Amino acid sequence: MQKEFMAVYDAVTMHPDHLTTEKLEGNLGGFGSFNLAIWAATNIIAEEMQRGRKMKLDVANEAYTDVDEIARKVTSFLQTYGADPSNSSVVTAALLYWAGVNASAGIPTPNRKLGGVCRIAAGAPGGRVSTLPTEKLNNKISGFAAVLAIYEALQKEHLAPFDPTLLPVGLAGSPVLGHSALGEDYLFPTLVKKLVPIGVNAMLKAYRSVGIKPCRFMAALFSTAATLEILHPDAYLGEEYGPFLRTRTPDLCGQVAVEAAGLPEVLHVRGTGDELKTAKVVGDLGLVLKDAGAPTVVGMIMFNEVNAIIQEGPIVGVGRGGGPILLPLHHWVTQPSLVLYALGHGASEDEAVDILKRSIDGYFQREDANIAINLLAHRARQLKRGPVSDVLIKATEPGKVKTLSNRIGNTLKKFEDGLGLADVVDTVEKEHISTTQLGVAKIMSNILGKNVEYVKYENVRPCSGRRKAKIAQKFFAFDGHVDIEVKVDGKVYTYDNFLANWAPKIMMEADEENLPGMAAVCLGVTDLLNSGACSANMVICACVAVAMGMDPKEAADKVAEYSNFQLSIPAQSLYDSAEYTARILKEME
Repeated sequence: MQKEFMAVYDAVTMHPDHLTTEKLEGNLGGFGSFNLAIWAATNIIAEEMQRGRKMKLDVANEAYTDVDEIARKVTSFLQTYGADPSNSSVVTAALLYWAGVNASAGIPTPNRKLGGVCRIAAGAPGGRVSTLPTEKLNNKISGFAAVLAIYEALQKEHLAPFDPTLLPVGLAGSPVLGHSALGEDYLFPTLVKKLVPIGVNAMLKAYRSVGIKPCRFMAALFSTAATLEILHPDAYLGEEYGPFLRTRTPDLCGQVAVEAAGLPEVLHVRGTGDELKTAKVVGDLGLVLKDAGAPTVVGMIMFNEVNAIIQEGPIVGVGRGGGPILLPLHHWVTQPSLVLYALGHGASEDEAVDILKRSIDGYFQREDANIAINLLAHRARQLKRGPVSDVLIKATEPGKVKTLSNRIGNTLKKFEDGLGLADVVDTVEKEHISTTQLGVAKIMSNILGKNVEYVKYENVRPCSGRRKAKIAQKFFAFDGHVDIEVKVDGKVYTYDNFLANWAPKIMMEADEENLPGMAAVCLGVTDLLNSGACSANMVICACVAVAMGMDPKEAADKVAEYSNFQLSIPAQSLYDSAEYTARILKEME
């Protein structure tokens, strides 16, 4: 069977697109996302670091610095592949921040802020927090919630600690107010402590009101940004708030926002365990958002996913592409961001490889996540090669080869043992579900702090009964049916037709008795719904069927018919890879 194995392996791996149901080419024009351009653009930053560029904002008496030049190159590259100027600005700022560039420097001039540097480099217009959207979490809100609440508070009461009408003429904007005790010890701290919680609470309320689980991290960032639109964003503060020359208004905004949003004081970086002071991150990124322009929802999705190198991301609301679920591939940018962070903080190539490999352990489907990262890295390398792509591929290529080789070999054996294509597809999908179940029980136990003893996803198939359209009855992602049994802290929960019956019932009735079970299983259901992000199993089934003598179109049609969930949406890649299998085998005769 060596010839058949080689033909299948080559057909499956010859193009990155063959391993997914998604249309990777579509986002190279910025339609829906521009994540592949981000994967490639991280190579630009890494190359500049290797050339010894100064990755710091400072008060150098120069019109342009190294960071200005790097920002220009990266924003230009992103715009080439469809990014809106403001979207390219906010993403570039986030990438540079995690690569080690500070958020601001200088007072009063030359003053440089990372968000502003990237906005100017991108040729983007200035923006306001009131028009800044959050990322799309099905629904989305905007910074208008924080801005409105803050300005309503300013109208209702006098928030400054003194009457400014008593100030002598000419002190507005002067160092007497802005850079001495009156401002640094009294005015700025007082306003931060009053305004930031108002903005945070307004954002959290707005999230709840439109049916989104409140995102504490983004609420903290948006309130910080809204407050810094009002306050002096570069002012130092009295030493009771931190060391001189190191503590400014954004830092105190971050501290207050963290407390108001209920965020942990310390966060960690995936794969490294490096500690991050949450207040510092919130203050810095809030300042970035204030200055980066007017990004759209797409830009904010990418901004969040770049920041998802934060280990606690799923808990506090920092992106989703870093795990534990497989998201649609157009969301994924966390992995190159993590590699860039590692290289920017002194890791060698081998160390960066190890960091990335450790981070992949956080997925329910580790092998599929590894394949997804690999195919994105290969596709992005076609846009721009460089150090980050090298690390991504070196970290994932061995695992991809091992996984695909094992799956092809096992599938060939199933056919040799006499199983028909329908039984092979059914067996492969049940094996996938089993892996998901084990991953969910282990990882959700850690996330929830509960003992998720086991999870069973059964009768996973299209057609929950909600829709009559034929396509909904054929593809799992459009109207999925799944029965669930889960045991949490000794209690067993059973949910028949979970998505159509139990999920609405629990939420609409505020059924707290069944919430613990729902919390334990929901991310796993999401993983099943998104399983087409890595469709390797079904592609292998079709290609092996061709290798065993079936017509390519018939094999692809049959796999699409027999698959209950892994071909969650229609996929041309299934047909292309099956056809290539036949072509390769014919030429090998």
